[in-house]
Amino acid sequence: MLTLLIAAAQTATIAVPPPAPPRAPDHFAAPRVPSPPYGPHLVDYDGATAQCGGRSVTPLSVVAPFTQVARLGTEAPRSYEMGFTIGDDGRPLGITQRVAVSGGKAYVQGTDLAPALSLWRFPASAAGAACTMTFTPRSIPLDRAAPADLYRVAALRMVNPSEFPAIMQQIRKAGDCAGPGRPRMLLRAYIDGRRIPQTPGIPSYAVARFDVDADGVPQNLGIVASDGNRVLEAAASDAAARSRYVGNAPRTRCTIPFRRAATAPVPAPPMPPASEYPTGTCPETIRWVRPLAQEFPDAFRRRGIEGWAIVRYDIAPWGATGAVTVLASEPAADFGEHARRMIIAGRAEAAPRGAQGCIARVQYRMAVRDDADDDDAPGF
Repeated sequence: MLTLLIAAAQTATIAVPPPAPPRAPDHFAAPRVPSPPYGPHLVDYDGATAQCGGRSVTPLSVVAPFTQVARLGTEAPRSYEMGFTIGDDGRPLGITQRVAVSGGKAYVQGTDLAPALSLWRFPASAAGAACTMTFTPRSIPLDRAAPADLYRVAALRMVNPSEFPAIMQQIRKAGDCAGPGRPRMLLRAYIDGRRIPQTPGIPSYAVARFDVDADGVPQNLGIVASDGNRVLEAAASDAAARSRYVGNAPRTRCTIPFRRAATAPVPAPPMPPASEYPTGTCPETIRWVRPLAQEFPDAFRRRGIEGWAIVRYDIAPWGATGAVTVLASEPAADFGEHARRMIIAGRAEAAPRGAQGCIARVQYRMAVRDDADDDDAPGF
């Protein structure tokens, strides 16, 4: 038997000796070293050769992930290790992402690494091989970044909106177009995106620079940053020249970004037939009293990359889902994770015996867009 002995309060007088007089310090305390302040940095991730089945495989073509803006101190950003297989057409499949064991520890969202990697192509001779590859970060403080890099980040608008003020502050240090009394736009001309060729999955951008004369007419036009799409550059220069401003004091080095998003999506790899994943004791039609929240993975949506997922789950008699398992997803695990969360959040109509081994085949397809220039950003 376990006996707990609890001391009760008693009325007693206990002599407590007075505290000893304080001692004079016999040494000086070490000076406090302030921790380095966190500041915004541009962070880019570079991939290299992949290790596939014990040998190095060099990609045939690569797509750089979008630049991230992160607040960093002295700690370097973390690296990411990607796992995937190579399809018959050289396309990376089954992409997974995890933080690398070695390297920096600073947190940076690597949300575009898997979408960008899905656009890479490897030699078809490596088809079927299981591969790993590390994306290694390189960072630079925002106030030391090259103007072309700042223009690219601002034009593509693929970073957290809360970081845009800091980017704009750096950009507007050049010239006298920004700040109080900046020229007010009377007419904003746009590009015709239908006439501009665009590679699926890779948005293009061009930043036009110009001066504004006393009549509000752009002068001395040029392109200060672009991804090399010459048709877009010509259209951006033409649109900037056709814009008009309120006539006031002349201004120099004004800029306007133009962005061309892809209208054609990147199709998903073929989905396996339903016979490969037979259902269990599950009704042919399931009535959802809590509708399934169908959410497209945002990082893949930005590049127009489609995908699919196959998920198995059970339904309790009261309608709750359980045992939700991703059986397959392509081109990356993100599609499977989104489908898994969707099924977990759903609730089916109650049934006496519930259901076991239900199969959900979830396809993620992009909506058709007739015009996707998306160049409505204001001038810098």
